[in-house]
Amino acid sequence: MIPALQLAPVKDAQAEFAPVKAQRDGLTRIPAIACEALLAGARLLLWVCLVLLTGTLAVGSDGTTTRIEGQCFGPIRYQVTLSGSIDDPALESVSLAVQRRLDEINQRMSTYLPESAVSRFNQHQGMDWFAVDEETARVVILALQISRQSEGAFDITVGPLVAAWKFGAAASSDSSAGVGDSSVGVGESNVPTAEAIESLLQRVGFQKLEVRLEPPALKKSVPDLEIDLSAVAKGYAVDEVARVVRELGHKSFFVEVGEEVRAEGQHPAGRPWVCGIEKPLEDQRVIDLRVPVINRSIATSGDYRQFRMINGKRYAHTIDPRTGYPTAGDVALASIVVEDCAVADAWATAAMVLGSERMFELARAHGLGLHMVTRDAAGTFTAVQNDRFPQPLQQPTEVVGPNWLVMVGATVLVFGLALAGMSVGVLFKRKPIAGSCGGLANMPNRDSKSPCELCANPSQECRDLGRGARAAREAREAAERAET
Repeated sequence: MIPALQLAPVKDAQAEFAPVKAQRDGLTRIPAIACEALLAGARLLLWVCLVLLTGTLAVGSDGTTTRIEGQCFGPIRYQVTLSGSIDDPALESVSLAVQRRLDEINQRMSTYLPESAVSRFNQHQGMDWFAVDEETARVVILALQISRQSEGAFDITVGPLVAAWKFGAAASSDSSAGVGDSSVGVGESNVPTAEAIESLLQRVGFQKLEVRLEPPALKKSVPDLEIDLSAVAKGYAVDEVARVVRELGHKSFFVEVGEEVRAEGQHPAGRPWVCGIEKPLEDQRVIDLRVPVINRSIATSGDYRQFRMINGKRYAHTIDPRTGYPTAGDVALASIVVEDCAVADAWATAAMVLGSERMFELARAHGLGLHMVTRDAAGTFTAVQNDRFPQPLQQPTEVVGPNWLVMVGATVLVFGLALAGMSVGVLFKRKPIAGSCGGLANMPNRDSKSPCELCANPSQECRDLGRGARAAREAREAAERAET
């Protein structure tokens, strides 16, 4: 899920264009008005390139939004779009606070960092209470709550099964839990054997995990139980970033971490913030729906980006923790709308496991807005929403990504405008482009005069060089007369 194309800020790239000075090394000198036109054209070219290549728009004092971008949880990108143009000190304050909060969450809940609370608990083989920070304990409490509500379809202990199917963090490391041949049996078709799946199910299950707050701690009932909060942590991070931004005094903003988003207030244009939901296509990115979001969160899961093809059979990356096998239901994509993004994040994963019929029943029971795209045996998509899902805007489908034809055309147009601007001074002054000490200065016209003599505003340096050029010409003419 991506935000709809929103006008978002980038600082003016701190680029300044100084007027061209005539130098002895042959730099071209042009009339001042043409130089200013060139400056305007170059700035316009920079603006267009930023929009076309990055999808963001640099705004000035009359800008409508300001965007902060960064990276968290490894390769995951995040964006915070604030309403209005923000001055540098305030922008830096928000940026630092957001990054600091995301780093704190990562330090506690990452499965990649060996010193995180989650990693240390996973390495712990004891079945006594293991102390963790309160924040991690609260996220685990939420995860277990949704596990019960989703009838086990959402389960933060599913990691060993995900690894066995070569998905997730352990996909490229045979030494990780559940990947090495000593832990998982792999059949001739390069998928885990039924015996291996059955063995792994003995160490998977949210019922084998306990949590408390006073004091905060986790407890496992089997020594090799592991937890992975990645299916809820991104949504939780969205909630926390929104809280940080809110506490800094901003009332209208749009937050995205990965594919999970939250919007508060309104867009400066006086409309709701708009979130784009893609079609579940494997080979291209196409926005299917534009959904207005007001003080709500949206999280989306799908099977169209991460999957494996083995012997002609497609295996989705979402594993059913109740069976140990990849989901084989009819759901290609599921989007959840609810107030808290952590809740939306977890339920979007559960929806992929539950299937469309049961998920619609549970969405009604738990007050969730739900959009689903199902795929039949012939590969035909069908989209449906419940009455709690916001009414999508009636706008045409849009391909996400650069339109190279438009980019090339716009670049040609901008260069044309820049050249036209350069010629303005020349046309109005009715004088040729002047300049080039050692260049045009030494190239006389048919009347034997240097173009430098026609310069609209020559510098002292050019005057000195011009006098030298005239003296050389006069000497040459005198020599020619003497020969005749």
